[in-house]
Amino acid sequence: MRGRALRFWGWAVGVAAAVALAAALLLPYEAIGLRTEPERERAWLLTVWTAGVTAVLFGATARLGRRGVGLRDVLDAGSVHGAVDARRRAERSGAGEMLDVWLVATGGILVGIYFAGWLLLG
Repeated sequence: MRGRALRFWGWAVGVAAAVALAAALLLPYEAIGLRTEPERERAWLLTVWTAGVTAVLFGATARLGRRGVGLRDVLDAGSVHGAVDARRRAERSGAGEMLDVWLVATGGILVGIYFAGWLLLG
């Protein structure tokens, strides 16, 4: 269990760092008219903040959406009770492997990177 948690957080931190680094290196600063260093820093901070908040919101939406039973689930199972039972079995089997939780964690780390950058860059 400990290795699984370590792998979970390792991937979350790694992806968040990669997104922050990609935002710093790949933003087309000249094309959007950002010539001074403070303008570029603000653009990077805005990009990291937006990526983090978007990841948190998508992850939270996926988490909330996993709880419900849709029309397709009911039609496939033949009844509402069958659909609910099928959903519970799928959750117990580990289907989805907590991608929604990982996305929220990665977004939270990105927001943390934003605040660290904001404090360091002034």
